[in-house]
Amino acid sequence: MQKIFFFSLILLSLLSSCLVTKKKYDQLNFTRQKSIDSLALILDKTTHEYKLQRYAYADDAKMKDHIIDSMDITVRLLSEDTTSLSRSLQDAIREYESERNKLILIGENLNKKSDLIENLNEEQKRKSYQIDSLRNSLYEKQKRLAQLENMIEKNKEEVNKLKKIINDALKGFDDSELNVYLKDGKVYVAMEEKLLFRTGSSTIDIRGKDAIIKLGKILENNKEIEILIEGHTDNVGPDKYNWKLSTERALSVVNILIENTNISPVRITASGRGMHKSVANNSTDTGKQKNRRIEIILVPKLDSLYEIMNE
Repeated sequence: MQKIFFFSLILLSLLSSCLVTKKKYDQLNFTRQKSIDSLALILDKTTHEYKLQRYAYADDAKMKDHIIDSMDITVRLLSEDTTSLSRSLQDAIREYESERNKLILIGENLNKKSDLIENLNEEQKRKSYQIDSLRNSLYEKQKRLAQLENMIEKNKEEVNKLKKIINDALKGFDDSELNVYLKDGKVYVAMEEKLLFRTGSSTIDIRGKDAIIKLGKILENNKEIEILIEGHTDNVGPDKYNWKLSTERALSVVNILIENTNISPVRITASGRGMHKSVANNSTDTGKQKNRRIEIILVPKLDSLYEIMNE
């Protein structure tokens, strides 16, 4: 634009000059035309440049608008991402706090469990000690039990042997008068009234005395046997009378044993049972006859067994 203004001033200067010659006029006209052409060329060039600059500016503006739009979109996306990240961060913080609290609780529980495990270990040690003690005790009891079983078996053998010896010694007497049997680990020698006494009497007949002495001789050599002598009656007569009679009969047997054998009196126990330990029904004569009897009960001494049981 400055160039156009400059050339316009020159043109006005030429026009305002005074009369010139034709040659000079033609020269000036050529120069003017040349200037005009130059000006026109400059004007076209300037216009073209202006248009190019305007188009470039328009394209640049569009590009900038596009960039701005893109930046707006990017900013919006970044804002959304920031909001999302902020939420995620808050969630992560909350989750972290939750996990931290859980870890704290786990730590506390671990401490408690550690104490519990320590207590359990101590308890296990105590239980282990108790188990060892019980095992040792069980071993000792099994050992004592084996000893008891051996002694009981030995006692059974001795009792059976004693029963056989007594049976052999008294085999001359009838089964209806005398009976030898085993009961509860003891040897019972049951002698009925007809072998020993007359009815209502406590004096022992000669045949009964012979049976008692034979039995006593066997017991002399079996010093580990305790002797229980029980007198029994039927239910005939007053109870008081039957008590007295059964006791007197038992004492009569004791006297024969002491007077005719070397059995220590310490080994002998006598008692009267009256009619209160019958072995048969007192409603029949046969039953009453069975109930009127002397029972000599031979009991093996069990001191060794008791000692083992009480260890």
